[in-house]
Amino acid sequence: MTRGGRVPPDRRSNGHAIVKHRLRILLVAASLLLSLFPSPAVAGGSAKVRQGEKQVAARQYKKAMNSFRAALKVDPNDVEAMTRIGDLHASGLGVPRSDEAAAKWYAKAAPLGDAAARFALAARYASGRGVGKDPAAAAKWCRLAADQGHPGAQSLLGFLYEQGMGVPRDEAESLAWYRKAAEGGDIAAQKLLAWRHLEGNGVPKDPAAAATWYRKAAEAGDPDAQARLAAMCRDGIGVSRDAVESAAWYGRAARGGNAEAFAGYGRALLYGRGVARNESAAADWIRKAADRGVPEGIFLRGVLYAYGRGETKDDVEALNEYRRSAEEGYVDGQLQIAGMYLEGRGAKQSDNTAAAWYLRAAEAGSPDAQVMLGWMHEVGRGVPKGLGEAVRWFRLAAAQGNTVARDHLMYLETKR
Repeated sequence: MTRGGRVPPDRRSNGHAIVKHRLRILLVAASLLLSLFPSPAVAGGSAKVRQGEKQVAARQYKKAMNSFRAALKVDPNDVEAMTRIGDLHASGLGVPRSDEAAAKWYAKAAPLGDAAARFALAARYASGRGVGKDPAAAAKWCRLAADQGHPGAQSLLGFLYEQGMGVPRDEAESLAWYRKAAEGGDIAAQKLLAWRHLEGNGVPKDPAAAATWYRKAAEAGDPDAQARLAAMCRDGIGVSRDAVESAAWYGRAARGGNAEAFAGYGRALLYGRGVARNESAAADWIRKAADRGVPEGIFLRGVLYAYGRGETKDDVEALNEYRRSAEEGYVDGQLQIAGMYLEGRGAKQSDNTAAAWYLRAAEAGSPDAQVMLGWMHEVGRGVPKGLGEAVRWFRLAAAQGNTVARDHLMYLETKR
């Protein structure tokens, strides 16, 4: 057993648990927030509408507005033109941004059967943007668009059933609509189903199904899903462990702006896991993650200081970074702090402080910390000496498959 308790810098706890609560908030919010920005209406219809579509693609928004208005002069009931005018008002492209004006145009197109307008109007009634908040009206228009096969509306309807907004709260109905939306390509719904399967929330716990849904969203270009899939490939959750695929997805997610992927990709580059080792590039990504408050990134910046990789070697700075990550619940940070106090690196040696940090990590489920705490009780360093308490912690670690704990328990049995 390593008495110093130093954890090699490339060992890590399963970081997926750290983001579960954040991910849950993100996914629920995304179902609603995505609906506030309607997806483009299907191109087609009149020549003027097609012309306007091309002008939007070319970012000639004022010309596009003129084309859509010209389409309405030819056909006052051209719903695609109405919806597109609403979209331009909603986004403030070519005209001053106005939720009221957008809602007015969506309200004209919705009764004429346009699914995108119905979805957009439903989203505004659900949020109260540009119209008075009206959950019943939101549910009405959302259901009409969802029945027409609009994925965004199906996702929003799932959210309404989940929250009981304008419809009775119904988890089964909510899940059914989320599934329809996901199958239709709605990224927020795909991520929500992935999270639910990962957690067993309302569906059987199924990491493989979670990976499948994350992959669909990742392949559609969503950086958040790419980061989640990368973590699953790295840790072998729901898929075979694959460092190369993990690094590739982390790279795509990082380049797409996902802050957690900054840390994941930085780690891969630092240790050459699935990608050529590049300490300079690793340090750049790790700093970006740390600057954005990502616990894994903060921890890894501590590693840079501790081992002089991309930063000047400095144990005090390393300890500071580890402490920042530890206070965010990052277990590896807690382990490193404990080891540094046990050895007196970066701070005055203190068995009591080391034991306190090992206890935090052990109670969070870290088998490495449980082993160290067991040893400290066995020899009486920083905690009362007691074989019974030592055995308790060793057993907890052994139950998680820790071979050091298992072997040491066998040794202790010969002493009892």
